[in-house]
Amino acid sequence: MAISAIVPEPPAPTPSPKPVLIIGAGVSGLLLAQRLRRAGVPFRIFERDADLDTRGLGWGLTLHWSLPALRALLPPQLVRRLPESYVDRAAVEAGRPSTFPFYDVSTGLLVARTPPASETQRVRVSRQKLRKLLATGLNIEWNKAVKTAITGPDGSVTVTFDDGSAAEGSLVAACDGGSSRLRAALFPDQPKHLIPVRLLGVRIDCTPEEIAPLRELDAYFLQGTSSMTDVFVYFSILDTPHNHPSGNGNNGKYTVQMVVSWPVRSGFLGREEPLAIPDADADRIALIQGLAETWAEPFRSIARLVAPDASVKALELYDWPPPKGLRTQGHVALVGDAVHPMTMYRGEGANHAIVDVLDLAEKVILPWFQGQRQRQAQQENGNEKAAALPSLRAAIDAYEDAVVARARPAVLASRQAALDAHRWRRITDKSPLLTKRGMCIQFDEEGMTPC
Repeated sequence: MAISAIVPEPPAPTPSPKPVLIIGAGVSGLLLAQRLRRAGVPFRIFERDADLDTRGLGWGLTLHWSLPALRALLPPQLVRRLPESYVDRAAVEAGRPSTFPFYDVSTGLLVARTPPASETQRVRVSRQKLRKLLATGLNIEWNKAVKTAITGPDGSVTVTFDDGSAAEGSLVAACDGGSSRLRAALFPDQPKHLIPVRLLGVRIDCTPEEIAPLRELDAYFLQGTSSMTDVFVYFSILDTPHNHPSGNGNNGKYTVQMVVSWPVRSGFLGREEPLAIPDADADRIALIQGLAETWAEPFRSIARLVAPDASVKALELYDWPPPKGLRTQGHVALVGDAVHPMTMYRGEGANHAIVDVLDLAEKVILPWFQGQRQRQAQQENGNEKAAALPSLRAAIDAYEDAVVARARPAVLASRQAALDAHRWRRITDKSPLLTKRGMCIQFDEEGMTPC
């Protein structure tokens, strides 16, 4: 009688790890996607807008102490292409250093400047161009405005969107900006802090001759406050003719972003009520040019170049210092402006966002997925005592502690810088408006000076 061998059923394969769900295709979301792509970690990235151009030309960003982190996150081919995002490639290639001078715009006198910095230490980039570079090779899912993120009993997270669709993953990286829906849902009792400053921004196209006096002061960015009126202004180069292959693109003109802001307080400019932002673009232009009449050259002449049909953007200023002991829920991590929106008066928001991404990727996501893969391999090799997975939630807790320790002082220092920028007498070398930028700073929360 033949005896049949009993062949045991092969063990059921361990399911592959569920993807990381990245909410938001801003700088932080795209950077995280690029790092996960390099490591072979599954992910999906969602963006509420229809495409990368939905929000227009965008803003300039100053990248300084985060540059090593940025280069560590990107594949070598994108690191080599970073100059494509520079606001003025020709100036960088010519070795013109940035000094970011600060002026009394009423008199034209220089108040302060930073030590000259080379391309390896500090660069000024176009946010729009940087996003387009970081989006290289990524499959972004557009028109996806996040609604909820719920972590289930098995640790997986389900995200729902306004269009009724849903996605399931192992972790949610909320990179959905300063007005983060996910942050608002997690911390409904901690709203954004409004800064008592009103701000208008406008694009100006200048001929090389028109822009020359400004570029002599700095080729990339300069700022100042009027000692007569407490009005603040900055000028940021966003594009130049030399940035284009022909060397004479952008219609042969330089694109400058001018941002003008003023304090919300009674008595400003001798008015009983705070100065409001007009509704119509024409009235906003008239307001900007009226304020600029007290400025010295070349600042006044640049303001006069605003086109009569220009679109003038009003921006509400707010911040949200991440609270000490911050804890999100489930497998959700806040990243970038979602966890520490701050004003632009110290130019550090993007730098903190980049370091957030590096910390989240290297200390949370990659170790956890590596543990998943090792455990899966052990199980497939018949090791019934496969190593237990590290706690994803514990890793997120450690990430949050690091972010709060680093970014909370930066948010509050940026708030104080915003307030000081609109009180001429406060602009000293001790003000956060002018003090050295850095990844980790000390800031006396109790000593903050109100508006």
